[in-house]
Amino acid sequence: MKIIGLVGSPRKNGNTDILVQKALEGAEAQGSESELFHLNELAIQGCQACYGCKKTGKCVIKDDLAKVFVAINSADAIILGTPVYFGRFTAQTALFMDRLFGYIKPDFTSSLAAGKKFALVFTQGQPDDGLYANTIEATGQVLSRVGFVAGPKPLVGNGLREAGIVRENEQLLQAAYAIGQELADR
Repeated sequence: MKIIGLVGSPRKNGNTDILVQKALEGAEAQGSESELFHLNELAIQGCQACYGCKKTGKCVIKDDLAKVFVAINSADAIILGTPVYFGRFTAQTALFMDRLFGYIKPDFTSSLAAGKKFALVFTQGQPDDGLYANTIEATGQVLSRVGFVAGPKPLVGNGLREAGIVRENEQLLQAAYAIGQELADR
């Protein structure tokens, strides 16, 4: 099994990155191969609404996201991690999410291979882990609409106001590890 980790945080080695990497460790412990992408380090354009994807079956923009799509196409699952900023996922994550439009065919079916799973990892400074449940639900709905299948229950690391502070939260680290294990077991 191959699992792709996507970190939508601008902070490398921040809370989101740490949790996604921990989830990938859990998947690797189950024998999975993994690959990690930090969206902030990639040169990514937003969707241009050119509809070229409807003619070719894939996004036609030639930027760094093209290699991410190649990796996703060869993978069995993805783990998408993002902090919640101002009640929604980050701008880096938004660029990725918008470009998933390329997987929707003109007849509104998906060109994504059937059975690809997803798991979500969210972090936030807000201590109420249910406050942004609508953001988490909407993210899952978009991934499902594109053709991914929901995997483990989303992980929400709340009250994480300092970069890297999640390293001190063994419960969250173990929960992230378990998400990777569960995703690899399915």
